[in-house]
Amino acid sequence: MRPPRRLPRDTWQPPLPLGYAASIQGLGGFAAPLLAGASFTMAALLLPTLAAAQPRFARWPDAAVSLFIASGLAQIGAVQAAVWARRYDTLPEELAQWWPGEVRDGRPTRWLRNVQRGHATLSLRWADRTRGFYHAGIVLLLSGTLVVGVPPGRVPGPRWTLIGTAALGLAGELAWLVHAAFFDPARRRAAHGHLAAAVAGLAAGVASVPSFGGTGRVVAGVVLAGAAAGHGVVTGRAVRAVRTARAVRVVPAARASRVVRAVRWVRAVPRTASAPSPMVRSAVAFGTGTAVLAAGAGLLLTTDSAPVRAAVAAGAVLAAGAHLARFVALVLAERAEDDGEG
Repeated sequence: MRPPRRLPRDTWQPPLPLGYAASIQGLGGFAAPLLAGASFTMAALLLPTLAAAQPRFARWPDAAVSLFIASGLAQIGAVQAAVWARRYDTLPEELAQWWPGEVRDGRPTRWLRNVQRGHATLSLRWADRTRGFYHAGIVLLLSGTLVVGVPPGRVPGPRWTLIGTAALGLAGELAWLVHAAFFDPARRRAAHGHLAAAVAGLAAGVASVPSFGGTGRVVAGVVLAGAAAGHGVVTGRAVRAVRTARAVRVVPAARASRVVRAVRWVRAVPRTASAPSPMVRSAVAFGTGTAVLAAGAGLLLTTDSAPVRAAVAAGAVLAAGAHLARFVALVLAERAEDDGEG
C-alpha cells in the first residue's frame, strides 16, 4: 500500500500496511533465527567434506558452502535490523502517556506529531532493511540447495528431478518477491516476464554445457523451447497492439483505454505514452528473441555437438543478462515512483 498523498495536519501518521511493524517483529524474532540456524547447520555439515582427501559431494562444493554461510549471515542481519526497527516503533497511546500535555482534545500538537513521524520514518527504514535481509537470506539458502544438488561429473537422469525441484522453489521465491515489489500491474507483469526469461536463460545456459550430458542437452532444449513460446505470445500481443494503434485514429474513451493497457502490458510505460514506436521496437525485439530461442532449441534437440552446445550456452547467458538488466530498470522505475509519491 502506498501512503496517501496528503494527511490532515492534526492527525497521527499511520503505518502502512497497518500490521507491517508486527509482521517484521515476528519475522526477526522467530523466522530469521530459525533459518539462520538451518543455514549454518548445513554449512557445518558440509565443511568437513571440503578436505582434499574427501570425495566431492557436489560439482561446486565451495560455492554451496559459501551460499549457506551467506544465507545465515543475511538472517542475522535481519534479526539485528528488526531490533533496531523495534526501537522506533511507537504507538500514539504511548506518546500521549509520555507527553500528556502535548495532546489536546485527542489531537497531538505539531511538536508531538513531528516526534511520532520521525520515529515512524526510522522504524519503516529499519523494517524495510529487515525484510531485505530476510528475503536475501531465503534466496541464498534456496540457491545453496540448488547448487548442492548438482553432482560432480555427468548428471544422471534421476538427479534432474532433484535439481528441477530446487530450481522451482527458487523461481517461486523470486516470483513472490517480484509480486510484492511492484504496485503497478503492467510493470509487475513485465517484471515477471523479464525475470522468468532471465532465470530460464541461465538454466538453459548451464544445462547446455557439454559436461552435463545428454539429459542436460534435452533439458536445455525444452527450456529454450518454452522461452521461445513465451516470447511468441508476447510478440503476438505486441503486433496486435501496434495494429490497433495504427488503425484507430479517433477512438472512444473505453477503446482508447484498451489501447493504452495493451501498450503498458508490452512496455510497462507510463499512461501518457501513446506513440506506437515503442510498441514496434518491442514487437521486433520479442520477435527476434522468439526466432533465436527456437533456433537454439532446435539445435540442441537435434545435434550433440560440443561447439554448438557451447555457443547456445553463451547465447542463453547473454540473453539472460539482457532480461535481467531490463528487470533492474523496472525495479528502479518502481522505486523512483514510490519515492515521488511518498
